[in-house]
Amino acid sequence: MVLPFLTSAPGKVIIFGEHSAVYNEPAVAASVSALRTYMLVTQTDSNAVELDFPDIGFSHAWSRHEFDHILKDERNTTILQEARHNVRELSPELTSLLDSLHSELKKSMFHHAAFCFTYLYICLCPNVKGIKFSVRSTLPIGAGLGSSASVSVNLAMAMAKLGGLITGTKGLTLQDKKLINDWAFIGEKCMMGTPSGIDNAVSTYGNAVLFKREIDGTTNFEFVEDFPQIPMILTYTKIPRSTKTLVANVRELLSNHPNLVRPILVAMGQLATRGAEILNSLDNGNYNELLELVRVNHGLLVALGVSHPGLEIVRALSDTMELGSTKLTGAGGGGCALTILNKDTSEKLVTEFKSKLEKTHDYATYQTDLGGIGCSLLLNDCISEDKLELILKIFNHNEDKALIDELLLPGKCSLSWIF
Repeated sequence: MVLPFLTSAPGKVIIFGEHSAVYNEPAVAASVSALRTYMLVTQTDSNAVELDFPDIGFSHAWSRHEFDHILKDERNTTILQEARHNVRELSPELTSLLDSLHSELKKSMFHHAAFCFTYLYICLCPNVKGIKFSVRSTLPIGAGLGSSASVSVNLAMAMAKLGGLITGTKGLTLQDKKLINDWAFIGEKCMMGTPSGIDNAVSTYGNAVLFKREIDGTTNFEFVEDFPQIPMILTYTKIPRSTKTLVANVRELLSNHPNLVRPILVAMGQLATRGAEILNSLDNGNYNELLELVRVNHGLLVALGVSHPGLEIVRALSDTMELGSTKLTGAGGGGCALTILNKDTSEKLVTEFKSKLEKTHDYATYQTDLGGIGCSLLLNDCISEDKLELILKIFNHNEDKALIDELLLPGKCSLSWIF
């Protein structure tokens, strides 16, 4: 494997069906094409295995001896074999063995990231050494946009490539993507405990997916293959919220008023199903219906009590300026709102909208597209020497990461990413 190489994976937003998905109703999620996590894999002079993630302030190196202590102990052979063949559940035995590799991080916010990294490494590329994984993200971290899943997808893709499990140079096959998605789900289990699998699926495959949790706990996915990229503005209010608390509040509301709340949840499921149908055949004739569904979905979420005055600022401003339709995305209570733009929205109006939110309310706004490519890989022979020099500066913190979009964003740069 010729180093260095780059990987990339997008974040995600929920378009339709937040909260109702908890009650086995369908929902729709989509990738956010221009908000991505990137990973640079480089050779080092040592035998260590390093992870550097400056956006969260985490950097750590594991010596080869630490991994060999697990890998070369014959008593662990069966444990390792079983873990490498199980892409649905974490191995409790391997989890216990890995504990010594990040025990000093146990009470740290970085513990789950370290656990994800070491688990995937020892399953996918245990013989690789003298390697460094550097992560930069244009996604706001912890904003409900699937940042942890995009990291898991990058790690799974990079480590599968290093381990010889992905061998093609012309593009990622469906088999490659299934492998990446399966191991990214395991990575999400390391970081999130009980993920739905939605975030890593959208980050891997891109575009949009209609998903529904069944009574037995499994989740069925139906991918929207011909999903068009839709212009939108994503607004991050920076208002902290607790997903666990918001979900519990909806559950209590349902318990207290089942005859009122259950129909809302069912209506959201029907709305998600119709939304997926529109996205599969979006044109000028049904675009306004899509905008209408966005508006209705937000209203239903307001009825469930999961909006926030800070989110209503975004919605009210987009309505006043006649910019498009806005809804909260994710758990609500703060976090993010998405605004799908009207067909005739001018760039001047968009700039004014963003400026008011940023300057008056200190929100962060991102002009991007809904949908687009999923995970991607950029091999060494596709990178010229001058571009490589600048890439290394970005990942070594010597250049502003804002250059990532201009230099690396798949589909908007001259570099030959494969998808």
